[in-house]
Amino acid sequence: MKTLQTTGMPNYSTLLSVFDRYHSFALSTHINPDGDAIGSELALYTFLTEIGKSVRVFNTDAVPKNYKFLPGWDIIEGVNAVDSYYPEVLVVLDASTLARIGKTLSKTLLPIHKLVNIDHHATAEAFGDINLIMPSASSTSEIVYKLIKRSQTPIGKACALCLYTGIMFDTGCFRYSNTTPETHQIAAELMEIGEFAPDEVYRNVYEQLPVAKLRVLSEVLRTLQVTDNGKIASVYATQEMFRKTGTNTDAVEGIVNQIQAIAGVEVALCVSEMADRSTKVSLRSKGHVDVSQLAAEFEGGGHARAAGCRLLTHYLTALTTLVETAQRYMDQNSSEYMDSGRIEPRGKRQS
Repeated sequence: MKTLQTTGMPNYSTLLSVFDRYHSFALSTHINPDGDAIGSELALYTFLTEIGKSVRVFNTDAVPKNYKFLPGWDIIEGVNAVDSYYPEVLVVLDASTLARIGKTLSKTLLPIHKLVNIDHHATAEAFGDINLIMPSASSTSEIVYKLIKRSQTPIGKACALCLYTGIMFDTGCFRYSNTTPETHQIAAELMEIGEFAPDEVYRNVYEQLPVAKLRVLSEVLRTLQVTDNGKIASVYATQEMFRKTGTNTDAVEGIVNQIQAIAGVEVALCVSEMADRSTKVSLRSKGHVDVSQLAAEFEGGGHARAAGCRLLTHYLTALTTLVETAQRYMDQNSSEYMDSGRIEPRGKRQS
């Protein structure tokens, strides 16, 4: 396997030569796709079609309703559409591992020549023939932006909107620590190209809440528990809650961010009971516990401050295990805490 340079000035020429050499491409991303997954996928689809390539996009899960404002969202096909399609090149975006594109796609969507992996997660596996993994990037959308710029192909309005949406989502609307001056510069350029209003993008992504979602969130918030030391907060969602409110696991996406906002909380967890009785987990940290490492213990991944995993166990068992594991990580970093519970600054304190 060949991994492209991931520090300093990345060398995109190897990947661009693959785009130049081959004609048929398939794109895919992780299950339960988010803004960065959909945005980077559609942007790369637009780029490849504009340079004359044959491209199809296959995802395990459907495009969430709040991303159906993005140009081209309806070209994304489901698992059953793969049939006997064998692209010359498969590009997997933002997935961390090949398995995260889904059990079926990871076994049936097979490239004839090259498997390409584009990602920005620090825990990403180098599973491709070519791996462009850049943990320093704010998002996979930012990597795709740089790749297109390096090709000297103009970025059109549709592509700009998709890239901006992906960057906006993965930076938490430019408030997470992965937001850099360069991220803002890229976003500004994309706004100029796309001629869209950022408040409209925000409303499309974040202000499309159905009443049913608020009802299930009220159910979930009733399960809130905080450890005695006030450092770990957790909630859970059950299939019964989803049945009662007419929702599904998508409805509790983002609630972990609200739990993280509790004063004094360092680690937040949301566990959701899935239809197959497995447990989906979302983890957040304010920076002094690396939740990507925590998630990796359960074959998950992500970033130091935002990660996830899935456990093949009952949701309450999973919750207990995760809280205990989070506490272990807190104890390992106990030297960073004062008796008052405040975080002891270490060099320049992160905000």
